[in-house]
Amino acid sequence: MDDKEGTGSDEEADTDTEGTDSESEGDASDEESDEESEDTTGEDRSNEDSERDDEAEEESGTEEDDSSDSSSSDEDSASAASKDSDSEEGTEEDDSDGEDSLSAETDSDDAEQSQSAGINFDVAKEQITGLDGTEMTSMFELNSGIGAMLDSADESDASVEDILMPKEDVTTYYAETFMVINMFTGDSEQPADSDAAGLTAEIDESEDFEIFSGMYDAAQDAIVPYAYANTDSLFVYESGMWNDYTGQADADEVYYASYSNLYDAFMESADVMNVSEDDEYYYVHNIGTESVLHDTFGKLFSVEFTNADLEKQKNGVVGVIDKENNELLKIAYLSYAPGLNEGEELFIEVSSILDDYGEFDDGITVPEGLYE
Repeated sequence: MDDKEGTGSDEEADTDTEGTDSESEGDASDEESDEESEDTTGEDRSNEDSERDDEAEEESGTEEDDSSDSSSSDEDSASAASKDSDSEEGTEEDDSDGEDSLSAETDSDDAEQSQSAGINFDVAKEQITGLDGTEMTSMFELNSGIGAMLDSADESDASVEDILMPKEDVTTYYAETFMVINMFTGDSEQPADSDAAGLTAEIDESEDFEIFSGMYDAAQDAIVPYAYANTDSLFVYESGMWNDYTGQADADEVYYASYSNLYDAFMESADVMNVSEDDEYYYVHNIGTESVLHDTFGKLFSVEFTNADLEKQKNGVVGVIDKENNELLKIAYLSYAPGLNEGEELFIEVSSILDDYGEFDDGITVPEGLYE
């Protein structure tokens, strides 16, 4: 949390702990990640407090995505890799030739450029139940309330194609993807290890793809500048300055959990998606073992398990859509697998939010002095 989208740019969260893709849409990164009495509009961009001790390392190509390495006492234990967000916001393998050179590094000198994140990555359990009764446990506070909203919604005759705004109609918007990875051992209620990552973004898809992105910095518990890109250039913020990486990755690789990519993922998995509704929202969802969920959303957020029993992997997706304007507001992605070592359980969860559609039609943020 993708990952990300996350989340975002290719972020590798290999929690080589005793048990732990997008984009972390990945790189995200991924995963904005999310959730409360659910702020499905994504207006709560400054969510709660982080306790992650490991710093997320992001590589271009994903959203939130998003990942980092935590300490390990057994190299053979299960692990989860996330290269995203958004996040929240990626692919299982890094698709970018400039992977290493695009690693985003920030330090305390950049504090004046940062914005407090206030994300709470503590375990906050809630059951999410599919139409067939299959249950998964949400543990990410940014996704709290999703289970209750889904339970109170009624089954709908609407189709996924009918209720999602066509991607061709989308111009600009704000997005974020946050991802959290938890590994449990034995009967403990608290994770033996955890990791987190995230990306935020102002995105313009009206013509060519343009993006201004921030990255979650665990050391500062803040969002710091990450990247600016368009069809002609790519800049990454490192060590207090913007560095030119033009030609090493495309603009749409900075944050994989874009509206267009999420729209495509819903269309590709439409055959297994259920639709529910209440007075305000449509819910597009599937909770279960459908491999297409991992092949679409899992890869988008760059979620991948290693040293885990993938035959018992469970995946869940819940998308929240505004009935008034067909805007996609939120995606919660959950993935679970038991570790190959007895007693290990792995949980990856992404919260991705889209908001402020049309807000940046006059132009997204372009960092000062970029082309001087």
